Amino acid sequence: MKRLLIMLLLAGSAHAEIYKSINAAGEVVYSDTRTQGAETLKMPALPTYTPPPATSSTTSKAKTVETAIYDDFVFLTPEDDATIRNNQGIINAELKLTPALRGKLNHRVQFYLDGEAYGEPGSSIRTVMSDVERGMHSLTASVLDANGESLISTDPVIVHLHRESIFNPNNPNNPNRPRPTPRPSTR
Repeated sequence: MKRLLIMLLLAGSAHAEIYKSINAAGEVVYSDTRTQGAETLKMPALPTYTPPPATSSTTSKAKTVETAIYDDFVFLTPEDDATIRNNQGIINAELKLTPALRGKLNHRVQFYLDGEAYGEPGSSIRTVMSDVERGMHSLTASVLDANGESLISTDPVIVHLHRESIFNPNNPNNPNRPRPTPRPSTR
C-alpha cells in the first residue's frame, strides 16, 4: 500500500521522470531519482476533466423556482378584439393570475399599452387606463420579480377605442356640420 501511494504521488508530477529498479532485497522500487540499473518508465498521460463554465447556479435555481410559481396569466377584460366606446379614452383592464400574486417575494404587476409601460408596477391585477387616444391598441401585462425581470407575461389583447369627435360630420356639435337645406313649401 505504501508503494502504491508513493507511485501515485510520483505519477502526479507530470514532468518528472519515473524510474523502476530492484533493490538488494529483491523488491521493486519506484523513484524519481535515477539509480544504477534503473529503467525509465513511460507513464501514460493522466486523465483530465475540464468542467463546463461555471454559472450562477443559485440564481438559475431561484429563477426556475420563481418562474414555476405562476400557472396562468390572462386578461379577463377587455376581451381580445373588443370595441370600446368611451369619450374620455378610458380602458378598464382586469387580469387573472393563478396562483395569486406573491407580494412577499416582492413580485409586482406591470401593465403595458402598445409596448410601453403604463404606470408603475404594483400589486393590483386591475387598472384604469385613461386619456387613451382613439384607435387600435395592444394591451399586455407581466409579473416582475424583485429585480424587475419578467416572470410571466400575458398574450397581447387588441382593443379598438372609439371616441366621438367634434370634427365628425354627423356630430351635432360640429360647427362645420352641413345644415340641411330647407324644403320649399308646396302651398
